[in-house]
Amino acid sequence: MVRLFLRAATARSMEKVAWIMLAAFVTGASIWCTHFVAMLGYEPRLPISFDPVLTIVSLLIAMAGSALGFLAATGRGGAAPAFGGAIVGLSIVLMHYIGMLAYRVQGLVTWDRSFMIASIILACVLAAAALDTARRLERESMGSHGATALFFLSIISLHFTGMTAFQVTPMLVDGSFSDPDAMRALAVSVGCVGLIIVGSGFACSFIDTKARATAADALANMSNGLAMLSPGGVLTLVNERVGQLFGLTPEALKAGMSLRDFLSTIGERSGWDEERLARVIENHHAWMRKDTVTRLEQNLASGVVLSIVCQPVPRGGAILTYEDVTQMRNGQKTIAHMAFHDALTGLKNRRMFAESVVDFLERGEVTMLSIDLDRFKKVNDLLGHTVGDELLHKLSARLESCLRPDELAFRLGGDELAVLLRAPSERIAALAQDIIIQAALPFDIAGHAVTVGCTIGIATAAPGDDAMVLQQKADLALYSAKTAGRNRFEVYQDGMREQEVDKRALEQDLSLAVSLGQFELWYQPLYNLPGRMLCGFESLIRWRHPVRGLVPPIDFIPLAERSGLIAEIGAWVIEEACRQASLWPAPLYVSVNVSALQLRSATLPAEFAQALARHRLSPSRIEIEITETAMVEHSDQIAMTLTSLRALGLRIAMDDFGTGYSSLAHLREFKIDRLKIDRSFV
Repeated sequence: MVRLFLRAATARSMEKVAWIMLAAFVTGASIWCTHFVAMLGYEPRLPISFDPVLTIVSLLIAMAGSALGFLAATGRGGAAPAFGGAIVGLSIVLMHYIGMLAYRVQGLVTWDRSFMIASIILACVLAAAALDTARRLERESMGSHGATALFFLSIISLHFTGMTAFQVTPMLVDGSFSDPDAMRALAVSVGCVGLIIVGSGFACSFIDTKARATAADALANMSNGLAMLSPGGVLTLVNERVGQLFGLTPEALKAGMSLRDFLSTIGERSGWDEERLARVIENHHAWMRKDTVTRLEQNLASGVVLSIVCQPVPRGGAILTYEDVTQMRNGQKTIAHMAFHDALTGLKNRRMFAESVVDFLERGEVTMLSIDLDRFKKVNDLLGHTVGDELLHKLSARLESCLRPDELAFRLGGDELAVLLRAPSERIAALAQDIIIQAALPFDIAGHAVTVGCTIGIATAAPGDDAMVLQQKADLALYSAKTAGRNRFEVYQDGMREQEVDKRALEQDLSLAVSLGQFELWYQPLYNLPGRMLCGFESLIRWRHPVRGLVPPIDFIPLAERSGLIAEIGAWVIEEACRQASLWPAPLYVSVNVSALQLRSATLPAEFAQALARHRLSPSRIEIEITETAMVEHSDQIAMTLTSLRALGLRIAMDDFGTGYSSLAHLREFKIDRLKIDRSFV
């Protein structure tokens, strides 16, 4: 009975009514059966019988009174359980004494008022104590047992005290008034029916308890918090996980709370003010009125990120679920950071660069610093990639130390770094110089004192420029700075991009010039002094462009060297010079200019040997001209190539001596046959 009452106390709406009816039916029937069987067991040694109408009325009163008492006991307020218990006790009293009125005996019935009053008081007080104990200690097993014991005492104290007040004085006995065997059979029947009713109640309670225990285990072990609200905004179900997520004890949140109390408890823990609490409550009511699912996330002060989902129920009310998505969101942040940041240096990457340029441009102008490390490749080659990676990492830290909070640094790839900012030209120049100074300071890496430098190109976006155009301008300024000398910065000037576009177009035409026969060799005569005798010619290449006309070497040779086309052009020059020299009378010779890129090629000696053989030309009639600068760069490799060329019988001349290093040591090192001194030197 106590279990059925407690189950009714936790139910809501029609479910609550159903459980109260079941509890009242089982309680009223079992008490009535107990009373009836006990009355049948009472033997006044006189013929007895029962008034069927009053007997049935006593049963109905027991059930109705129990229902009314249980309903009152499940209400709000601290006195509700005791008040409801008193009603149940009073219904037991009425059932008992109406049942006694239905008791027919051949004798004079008298009542002792003192015992009657005592029985009424005991029944009501003990029943009130039973339901009050059940509600107050419902989460403890001793509470249920104590309430059952008190209820049992309420029933038996009423019965035995009430029966003590009942006295029968015998009268004339009519033997046909009573049938003892029929009474015993009736007692057994009533007892069996009572057991069936009570057993049914226990079965229902057991099945429900088992189902609730299973559901409770599932709720208690859910990774998500779950709360269910009735149409009236009353919390009908909540698991402990909700409290854990908000840092509350299990007792802080429980079924039966109103939505306002539920959210107030959470808000008090989370530090909400009244305005925010009112807004949250209104939001929940709005979610419950919707036909669609509401999803949102809340960042708690503890750092936990909660995903909250409100699913309205068709019959009214809603189901709230709470999920800790902190790890998921942190993982997403890590992935997002990896997607937009360089793993080695921690700087923003090329993808973030493009988005940042767009963001800067939307808010106004933006300036880009394109930074290229000097001598970085040598560090990688000599000390290994591990040292190179650490160098990039430390240099990036120095770079960020130079920046203000609104200035952004990027690694675009390799040793290519960049900075985006919006600042006056003075700040931009000062920042560029500061970066150059920081990059030039030695780095202590794995026991090595590593020294590099950097060159910077600066460009400010013009109206209509996008990320690609801005980077092109900064790269052009960087290229200009490298050409003028390293460890410096250069600002993009109007026309640089147009010049670069023109160079690209010229380079494209240059790639087809050999196959289209657009090159020519001009020959400058060489005389011996003082006899002024013609001794040979210096070959000078010219490009006759179909649109631009005659293009001088100074305009296309650097392009050819940068693009790698110099090898193809150089091979054509060797072939054409040998062909022309073969038509001249001996001993006239021809000098051929060879670039540093050709000298670093292992195939150059073979190209000369094959050309000489094809045109049956003596090697002594070919002289190779190289610059001092070309000799110094990659000197070991070039020295080997020059040795191979001299072995073929070719002569070596140094051109433009006096415009470069002007080192006499180079003359001894490379065994020069002829020295051509530039007029600026003398």
